[in-house]
This record gives sequence, C-alpha cells and structure tokens, in this order.
Amino acid sequence: MGPWDRLVENISSRLAFFPPSPPTYAVCEHPDGTGDKYLQPLAPDVPKVLQAKVKVIPVPPLKRGGGGTQIVTAFFRYGGGHASSGSTKAGTAHAAAAAASASASSAAQTTSSGRPRLTLLYSHGNAVDLGHMLPVYRELSRLLRVNVMGYDYSGYGASTGTPTVTNTLADITAVLGCLQDTYGVPASSVVLYGQSVGSGPSCYLAAERPDLAGVVLHSPLLSGVRVLKPHVRWWPAWADVYPNHTLAPRIKAPVLLMHGTEDEVIHISCGKRLLELCPNKATPLWAAGYGHQDLEMCSGYLPTLESYLSKVAAAQAAVPAAPPTSPQGKKGQAQQQRPSSAPSAAATGTAPQSPGQGQADQPPVRA
Repeated sequence: MGPWDRLVENISSRLAFFPPSPPTYAVCEHPDGTGDKYLQPLAPDVPKVLQAKVKVIPVPPLKRGGGGTQIVTAFFRYGGGHASSGSTKAGTAHAAAAAASASASSAAQTTSSGRPRLTLLYSHGNAVDLGHMLPVYRELSRLLRVNVMGYDYSGYGASTGTPTVTNTLADITAVLGCLQDTYGVPASSVVLYGQSVGSGPSCYLAAERPDLAGVVLHSPLLSGVRVLKPHVRWWPAWADVYPNHTLAPRIKAPVLLMHGTEDEVIHISCGKRLLELCPNKATPLWAAGYGHQDLEMCSGYLPTLESYLSKVAAAQAAVPAAPPTSPQGKKGQAQQQRPSSAPSAAATGTAPQSPGQGQADQPPVRA
C-alpha cells in the first residue's frame, strides 16, 4: 500500500467509521466445558441472545491490503430456537439453545425441495455492533426462514484491529470463507445483505463472486465521496472509498434495493442511481416517508424481503445442484470458486410490519 492509499484509508476511517465505544458486549465461554462462546452484554439496553453460534475467526490479508485481524462472527441456524436467556441460568439456557440448534441442523442446511437453505450474510451499519444486532438477526432468521450470519468489522465490538475500508473487504471475504468451510454453506445459497456503510463490502464481494445467490442493499452508498461531498462534480477515482457505482455493473446476482424517500443521511437519489447501474434488478422498495434509521419499520419491508428471497430460492432450485460444501472442505475455497451462472431477478410486495431496530446508523454522514 502506497502513501496515497494510506492517506485515503486514514481519511475514510475518520469519516466513515464510528464503532460504539465502549463495545456493547464481550466474548465469553459458556461454563459447561463445551468451549462454545456467547456475547455477554455490557450495556443495559442490550439483551443476551444465546442462540447464535459465536466464533472468532482470523482474517487473511488481501492482495489489495487489509486483514491480519480477528473478527467476531455470529451464525443463526433457521429453527435453532428463539428464546433469550431471561432469568434462566446461563448453563441451562445454553444447553437448551444448543439442543434446539442441533435438532435444527438439517432444517438449516436444506429446504423441503432438498436445496440448501438460503443464508443472509449481513454487513451492518455504522454506529452499531453485534450486541445491538443479534436480536435483529434472530428475528430475521425466524420470520424469513433463512440462516443469518452476522459479524463485526475489524475494530468494532470485540474484533481486533482498526476499521478501514480495506479491512472491511478482507473481513467479509473471511466471513464467506467461514460459512463455506465451517458451516458447509455453499456460496450459491448466500445472499449478501449490506446496510448503509455495509453496502460497501457487500458490493465488493458481489462483484468478485458471480456465484452468490443474491444481494440486498439497504439504504446504500453510491460511493463514499458522493455521500460526504454530494455537490462535488469531480473527484479522483483513486481518492474515493466504497465506489459502489463502479462495482454495480459487475454484480451478476439479482439486486434488491431498499431506500427511504426521506433518508437524511444518504439521499434516495444514491439508491436510485445505484439500481440503474445494476444489470440484474429486483423490484425495489422505495419506502415513502421513511428515513435512514427506520426503514425496517416500513410495512413493506418484510414482505419485500420474503418475495425477493422466495424468487431467489426458486431460481436456485431451477439450477442443477452443485456438490455440497463440506465444513471440513479445503481452506480458501471461498476465494477459489467462481461459477459462471447466476440466479434471476426477484420482485417486491407489501403487507405486515417488520421486526424493526431503530438504532442502525446514527448522526448524519455516519452512513
């Protein structure tokens, strides 16, 4: 990485990343001797959620920079139990959650058609960490009948390192590798979900991996500069961060874009322009009257996701099944597989209310 690259990284980390300080959780081991981990809340408004399979994974370096850190991941299997610990003793609650997760293992891997169940790989927004997001992931798994993988970027929560653009790109690449190598989830059943600043790593990985099932962009950036400096008519490409507008034309998977018409942080014009650039478009959700923090409260949020995911699953079912990925498969498989086919686009819908979470990204410009 040259001096100009380091300058851009320094600027981007100052402008784009605001991890909660202090973190809202610590990574602890259950006292039952299994070695399984959980997130212990450190903030009074953060509930304890025991259903996630928590792992701390190494992030291999990318050629373009980033990596060399360790990040926290949390995997929810569909059907793996949905009660929080409440007043139950931690060991008993963990045993119940582990039993539910084990019984749900086959449900997590396949659907009634025998195809791998879809898995959302969720890249969260700016001013939150996994402590805030675990209840959201749990509800999305339950309501959408999918697996959900969440993670904290380097420098967020209990993940080591510093939040930078290149680190986030290395982070999401490592998480996809973890899904394949540890949980046996094939890339062809992974749907990337990028919220706000999370659209940056999601667009990057989607452009690199044409074998992914789909991409959901929730209040996305057009690019870092186009959010931070919307009135600047020209900016050198090398000085931009998260250039989603240049990546979008390379995304083969169907893209669902959701944006609030009253977004006060990232103007809806960014979302509309980004969708225009995607070659494989799903019907978008333009949430009338909703902003950057409350899009998921829109009545069309869940139905739109349900419709999109059902169409992605149907397209997946129409493609001949690939050999399943073994959790003990070859390391680095995530970086090596690049099938040429991609599923077709999906549509949207309207109806009941979603499991909202109103603290995604906070002050203006903190996308």
